[in-house]
Amino acid sequence: MLKRLIAPIAAALLVACAAPQDAYRKESGFVFGTTYSLTYRSDSSLRQSVLSRLADYDASLSVYNPASLISRLNDADSVVADSLLLHVVSQAKYFHQISHGVFDITVEPLSRHWRFTRDLEDDTISVAQWDALLSGLDTIMPLIGLDKVSVSGRVIRKADPRMKLNANALAEGFGIDLAASVFEQNGVTDYMVELGGEIHCKGLSPMGRKWRIGIDRPVEGSLARRQNQRIIEVSDCAVSTSGSYRQCYHVADGRTVQHTIDPRTGMPVAHKMRSVTVVGPNTMTTDALCTSLMVLGPDSALSLVRGMEGVEAYIIYDDDKGGMAERMTDGFKSLIADK
Repeated sequence: MLKRLIAPIAAALLVACAAPQDAYRKESGFVFGTTYSLTYRSDSSLRQSVLSRLADYDASLSVYNPASLISRLNDADSVVADSLLLHVVSQAKYFHQISHGVFDITVEPLSRHWRFTRDLEDDTISVAQWDALLSGLDTIMPLIGLDKVSVSGRVIRKADPRMKLNANALAEGFGIDLAASVFEQNGVTDYMVELGGEIHCKGLSPMGRKWRIGIDRPVEGSLARRQNQRIIEVSDCAVSTSGSYRQCYHVADGRTVQHTIDPRTGMPVAHKMRSVTVVGPNTMTTDALCTSLMVLGPDSALSLVRGMEGVEAYIIYDDDKGGMAERMTDGFKSLIADK
């Protein structure tokens, strides 16, 4: 399910050294290809209820489950969808529209074409291989475009059966929201759900204050040496981070190819975005926007977010002097704890 290529997500819960309150539970594990962590204030464990809800996600939306509805759609031209898949496709079309086409869940053939479906860290290809990738785009681009996916009642149909959908760019966030809904339905007012590095939180942490989240410094290298670029304090929101610095490969002539693909051109983006962190009302929104903003670049990214209520963004990118620079919305500044 919530499986990422090289875990670009940078947000992680920062837990203080003092002992948590007795009423809080901390449960963690491994599910559907990624880690999960639950911290919540409750007299009884809700772990199994959360895992059951995530199993519903897996049966509908996981591209790693060959029996899921989305996998069945990828193997055919249409499928009769359940409420989860219908909701995700509907929201995908919404984000496709507001991002002017840069958010597109039909991009999977391009990811495969550009070889971003496996670990490519420190990999190098020849110039001839690069030229072959460029020339092969003509056969791929006719399979790209969310406007070629229609919904009629409960039936989702692709214009070309060869099209492949991968909704992870927002469905993974939706999975986290589904997990959070278990706490809401059980009257839990203080909780944090973390899956694959993305977070949905509410109320107060075990330390009796807002949840403290670390944002990775976006540099290449071992995850064991990760450092915080910023620390934020949040509550009643979701936090997602996407980055390109751990998912790239190199061409023999010296250029670096980022994993972020612009579905409008079929090409990996060439701008210098390193990471984007989005804070918003739910993880589906923050997940989808992270993907979109990584394609748009700093100026267009901030312009899009500033027009959305309840959404803040923080961008780290390479400046013209060979260093790193940061830009953020005004609302994000108020969240920073390490000012």
